Amino acid sequence: MSSVIRAVLSVILAPLLLSGVAGGATYQAAGASLGLFIGGLLFVTLLVPPLTMAETVSARRVGVALLVTLPWCAIWLMTIPKAEVRVIEWLGCCLVLVAYAVALGAVAALIARVGASAIVASAVSVTVGLAWMTWPIWLSPTWNGDRSEGWVAKLVVCHPGFAINGRLVRGTLGSWTEQSVAYHLTDLNQTVVYTLPMGIWPSLLLHGLFGAAVFGWMIASERRRAVPMADDTATVTA
Repeated sequence: MSSVIRAVLSVILAPLLLSGVAGGATYQAAGASLGLFIGGLLFVTLLVPPLTMAETVSARRVGVALLVTLPWCAIWLMTIPKAEVRVIEWLGCCLVLVAYAVALGAVAALIARVGASAIVASAVSVTVGLAWMTWPIWLSPTWNGDRSEGWVAKLVVCHPGFAINGRLVRGTLGSWTEQSVAYHLTDLNQTVVYTLPMGIWPSLLLHGLFGAAVFGWMIASERRRAVPMADDTATVTA
């Protein structure tokens, strides 16, 4: 029994502890602001790949990705009375975060599946996640005014950060591109006009379906491999 408890704790402690410390530090620094929500996405990007790659079983990898999001959802809950965030809006933000975390874990798992080491898979997937999170900054120099608005809008509607911002803009948190730091980093709403997503579904479906498809395939594959191994063991025993 004690070995089971130790095995469970070895899976859940690191994701909860590291994510909780990161969330607490971000809350102390940013308070009940939009930065707290953006910080959650960035820290999930940094934590999910290496923590999921510490596990070798796909089902556990999914569990680790979900565990990383739990402290952030709890901390975001604290913004409800302070930033005029409704419970339904908080729930939508949490769903986007969970879908993104699972998708990020799936990217790392796919890279490892093709033969990369856990370290390489983690590093590459963190880089992919950071690139996806920050494209409004590094793609900004390539934009050409209203000619770029169409394809930029397609990226905006699927982006987890903008999906979350769209849920929160009704309250006191405002829009990301109106923040003083963001204003100097991106041309969104300057040379390129954009609109925050009206709903979370494009982002939720993109990340959620991708993560579910990859991990579903991997879990089914692992179970298929386990059945012949069990049959071979029974035959040898007989």
